[in-house]
Amino acid sequence: MKNILVASPAPRDALDPLAGSANLLWLADMSPEELEAALPSVDCLFVNFWPKELDGARLAKMTRLSFVQSGLAGVNHIPFGELSPDVTVSSNAGGYSDEVGEFAWGLLLAGAKRIVRFGAEVSENQLRSPLELGREVVVLRGRTLGVMGYGGIGRVVARIGAAFGMKVKVYSRRRETGGGVEFFDGASGLDQLLRTSDAVVLAVPLTNSTRKAIGREQLVSMRRGAILVNVARAEVVDQQAVYEHLVQYKDFVYATDVWWTKDGRECYPPELPFLGLRNFIGTPHVAGPSAVASGGPLRNSLDNLTRYAKGELVRNVVDRSDYL
Repeated sequence: MKNILVASPAPRDALDPLAGSANLLWLADMSPEELEAALPSVDCLFVNFWPKELDGARLAKMTRLSFVQSGLAGVNHIPFGELSPDVTVSSNAGGYSDEVGEFAWGLLLAGAKRIVRFGAEVSENQLRSPLELGREVVVLRGRTLGVMGYGGIGRVVARIGAAFGMKVKVYSRRRETGGGVEFFDGASGLDQLLRTSDAVVLAVPLTNSTRKAIGREQLVSMRRGAILVNVARAEVVDQQAVYEHLVQYKDFVYATDVWWTKDGRECYPPELPFLGLRNFIGTPHVAGPSAVASGGPLRNSLDNLTRYAKGELVRNVVDRSDYL
């Protein structure tokens, strides 16, 4: 029977289905001495954010470790360089798709309909002519939606875009066909997607290739009145570049639910004065937690942990080379 070290804040009774096929060890219950004694017997880790207790020295003692299940869709928090090459790592892809995809559309609509800007004007009693305001509202039907990343979240965003009557373009490493979606890949493909889209939603994992994928050059290539939505990771976008772009182009909107990190923690408000800009929309990384409240991510993780415990093929295995 496999030994699973649980370092996730998941409710304990939710993992009861694993009891018949695995031994569960709860990191929160262990003293440092108990953890040291257990390390050589651990086969599997279930983590959300990587626990500080499991540093490189302790990982080296986990000689039986063969599988890590992330409770998060992103796995950039996992120390791949310290894990043995024989350890399989699975993300929680698909566990957050519907909720985060819907939230991305909430941000997109807030940007297109100028909700934050108009709300500020109302609160400050600086009302302009309704006809003048109406010209600033972006009608999405017939316009082009670009989606960077076509995993679970990207597919939900694309599907909703099609329902709004938008032309949908997707940038993805895996080119597909059909479904009324136009696909792009490679550096030239990303450039074409950005240049021709009225709104772009970022739904990619943070990897070596996506870090700062949206910088000055990419922002300048976008339409002046475009809307850029980020529900991926803040570091996909260059912070200084997007701030300067927002200052220069007042009709460009950046709407994000994710924030740049400092000392391992997300910073909001950020170091630059984004919050003083009327074309910036920020929410406190709540899209993912809205999915947690529904229970979907935990069910997804539990399914994969059960597969591992029973010796079955696990899902959502990540490519380590994206992170090393």
